[in-house]
Amino acid sequence: MKLSPINLALLPFLTAFSASAAVYQVVDLGEVVDARATYATSVNDQGVAVLNGRQLYSVDIDISLIDFDDELFDSILSDEQRAELNSGVLTSETHAILYSFLLNWPTQYNNLFRSLEIRIANLVERYAFQPVTTTAAFIEQGQGVELLQFRSTETQIGNDELVTGQNNLNIQVGYATPPFEYIDFIRTTDPESVDDGDEVPEPTEHKIWRPSGALQLGVVRIGNERLTLTPVYSEFGGGLSAAQAINDEGMIIGRGSISVRDNFVTLVEENCTGFSAPIDNCLHYLHSVSSGYINRAMVWQLNDDLTISEPQVLGFLGDKGSNEAHPETELPEVQYTSRANGLNNQGVIVGVSTYSDSSDVIRTERVDPWTGFRFTQENMYSSERASVFMDGQVLPIFPADDRDWLQSIATAVNNNNIVVGYATKFIAGQPRNRMFTYNLASSSIEFPEDFFVSANTVPQAINDQGVIVGRTEAVIASAKRQRAFMYNMADGSFVDLNTFLACDSGYTLVEASSINNSNEILATAVTEVPLRNSFGEVILDEDGNPRSEFQARAVKLRPIANGSPSDCGVENELTYERNSASGSLWSALGLSLLVLWRRNRARSKTSA
Repeated sequence: MKLSPINLALLPFLTAFSASAAVYQVVDLGEVVDARATYATSVNDQGVAVLNGRQLYSVDIDISLIDFDDELFDSILSDEQRAELNSGVLTSETHAILYSFLLNWPTQYNNLFRSLEIRIANLVERYAFQPVTTTAAFIEQGQGVELLQFRSTETQIGNDELVTGQNNLNIQVGYATPPFEYIDFIRTTDPESVDDGDEVPEPTEHKIWRPSGALQLGVVRIGNERLTLTPVYSEFGGGLSAAQAINDEGMIIGRGSISVRDNFVTLVEENCTGFSAPIDNCLHYLHSVSSGYINRAMVWQLNDDLTISEPQVLGFLGDKGSNEAHPETELPEVQYTSRANGLNNQGVIVGVSTYSDSSDVIRTERVDPWTGFRFTQENMYSSERASVFMDGQVLPIFPADDRDWLQSIATAVNNNNIVVGYATKFIAGQPRNRMFTYNLASSSIEFPEDFFVSANTVPQAINDQGVIVGRTEAVIASAKRQRAFMYNMADGSFVDLNTFLACDSGYTLVEASSINNSNEILATAVTEVPLRNSFGEVILDEDGNPRSEFQARAVKLRPIANGSPSDCGVENELTYERNSASGSLWSALGLSLLVLWRRNRARSKTSA
């Protein structure tokens, strides 16, 4: 199949490069000294890129606060390593061991204590070890990648920060979890819990890590200013909020807590007494093991005086598209939710919300796993459907009587009110995502043709020229592999972005997350990089040569003037099975490094 080149008329701001057999040049944003892997988020019209990093290097670990003689370290530390740590020496090897232990300690704790009652009673053990940071936000403004530092410019312990979007005024949004502080705590026993005649246990002193702040808060960054987004409801742990996107008018969309579940209130009242652990720790733990908050889509406004307005809660499609919840019945209650994913400069918001049909009762035959008893369960029909939030209403994209799709989600909207998203249906017995475009003015919906019928295709962004990018599946070496794609609404071309790179680029694009109005793309690629230890130092082999690994890296794709797709001499590499429905879902970044190595090697040999 011959791939259509991108419509060059849509590239008004091209930067001149020497002639090359490619449509896009990979611009490596530079090595991120703080993170082993980086993932693309957004590129604005000024070319500013924001990204998130994981597997961080040199994460702060205060070894003076850890008892290395604890039996928990028997199987992971040697006597020599224990001696080094007790003397204050932290090597890259022991740092990696400790980071892994601290990262997995919450899960290990839950495995040690199976019942919730015992876990709550021993929370001083759960929070005895330092929480570690796993994710950080970064920004690239033409001078290398820098740490974004959402919550504070000072070093924080144990909190994660993610950037989710930005506007063309270089204002970034995202969210952050709370940092932790090391405190003294005296553990006591509730006298009422002691049986008559038994002695009340003596208080015991402990040092633990306590969360300082709300469970999670949305953050806005304007230069050196950091502003937080308050949710509607903040009891039982400070509330939850997260920003998803911001437009050039300062309108911010995201989600936030509107209330708390009744069963969660019961859990708190029964367990968070302050005797066995600080109430803050108890609330933090209960939120980590159960969904305490009920969240809905929200809108905030950034004002000229750098204040944030009170949040506006967005509605949902509701029962039969009425924007109202159906009154309680004998059927199980429908939990109506909403989520905002994208917005444009006119204030049109798109996302997903709950639709129900009270006249459609679904009867499902079930079997009790313990007794073998067969019974019929009845539920009101409900599904999560792509929604448009505008003028105080929630509007559907799919017809109310459309039952062909399991769910649908709108992911982005451009300034011409063209919405993109995906809908899920069973194809060959498996749920598959199909991309759709929706014209708000004409209420017309289309499903562009991708590489084959059963391909999972998820669009992430659309620019004002109608160029869409995201992730899809292509068949490579007879196996499905995730690939970044571009779809051009002007000429209907749907292409694997990897075919727009030079044969010797050394990158395999697995997802495109953002495209600006100059058609610059921010994508996540897999490429070969030096292997580094826990401190970020390059690891050498026995001959003194740097070792390498394949790793995820955020890259910018810059259009090449008069570029054309490369002919890498591997015509059979991509197989377009447009009538095939075989194969299994390939999860995001579940990469076959062997296939990637072979592919890059084949391209390199061809270009040699």
